[in-house]
Amino acid sequence: YFDGLGRKDISKVPWSVSVTLRTPLAEGGSEKPLVGRGAVEAFFSAVLPALREVRLVDCYTNESLTAVVAKAEVSLANGARLRVADLFEVDGSGQIVAQENHYDPRPAMQ
Repeated sequence: YFDGLGRKDISKVPWSVSVTLRTPLAEGGSEKPLVGRGAVEAFFSAVLPALREVRLVDCYTNESLTAVVAKAEVSLANGARLRVADLFEVDGSGQIVAQENHYDPRPAMQ
């Protein structure tokens, strides 16, 4: 996921067809999830031009290996930086079925 954001190519991100995404910058914010791979890909395709460097810092998994939180730093075209902690819930085949992006969106809106 983070590698795809950095390369501006999200085609290989393993989102399930029914994935849900909660993110502060989506219309409706985190309280209104985007539903479906198409909606999630459209959101990120619109965001990609604003991204510069994406650096994965670390990952933390739950005991059952069904969820991971990834800490990353994202440099933006406007010179700002986002510090993110994104939660990914995955199914038995490794597809992302739910994603929650946690960050302060104010630097992205400068």
